[in-house]
Formats: sequence, C-alpha cells, structure tokens
Amino acid sequence: MNALPKRLLLLLAGLGLLAGCKKDLDTYYTPQNAPGFFNIGILGTTFNTTFATKYGPGKSIPITVAYNQTDNPATVTVFQATKTDSMQVGSYPVSGSFNQTFQTTTQTIPYVVPTTYALNTAVRLDITMTFADGAQRRRRINYTIAN
Repeated sequence: MNALPKRLLLLLAGLGLLAGCKKDLDTYYTPQNAPGFFNIGILGTTFNTTFATKYGPGKSIPITVAYNQTDNPATVTVFQATKTDSMQVGSYPVSGSFNQTFQTTTQTIPYVVPTTYALNTAVRLDITMTFADGAQRRRRINYTIAN
C-alpha cells in the first residue's frame, strides 16, 4: 500500500514539470506563399483543358500553358514517363505573351509523341512551372499511343 502513494506523487510531479514547459513555436523557418496561377490546355477560340486520350506516334500535341506574369514564373519543364522509362523532354524559359481574350499570359510548349514506344503504351506527361522563388505547380496529361 505504501507504493501507491509514491507512484501517485511521482506522476503528479511529472505532470507539474510538463505544465511548466514553454509552448513557443520554433522560429527557424518562415511560411512560404503558395505558388502562382498555372494551367495547361489547348488554345483555340476557347482554352480547352481537356486533352485527347490517344495520340499517334510522331503527332504534335499543342500544349499551351497559361499563367499570370505577375507571379514571376521562371521555367516550364516537361517530364515524360511510362511503365518502363522516364525522362525530361524539355525545359523552356517563360516567354509568353498576354492573351487579351483570356486575360492571362499564354505560351505554347512544343511536344511530339515519341515514335519509339509500342502502340497502346500509356504515357504520363508532367508539366511543371517553377517560379522565381523556387515554388512549383504541376499539371498532368495522360494519354495512350495509338494509330
């Protein structure tokens, strides 16, 4: 019976020490702002953000990136991946022009469907915009190589 009060006393002492702990947040980091606006699509009379699900080998896909110039974008990178390999297929400096119709800056990014993959190969494209402060936004296109 003598052991129970000692354990209780130790528990209360431990809780007292915890209650006296300082609860300040660490200040060795600063919160980052969210990166700016970025979208991809096919530019025509509208800005169509829906891509086809199948493209033939050697076909050019007219990818247009839309962004706000005031967000200080720096580069656009295109990364291509399949189940068997992946690679960066392009990196482009941001150099678009203001599109009055859509009230945003647009730039066409060249991309050609590879001719080295077999038919029915699933391909994923990751288009990433990197901003001047290092922040990034990514958009994805999935398609299948077809006739």
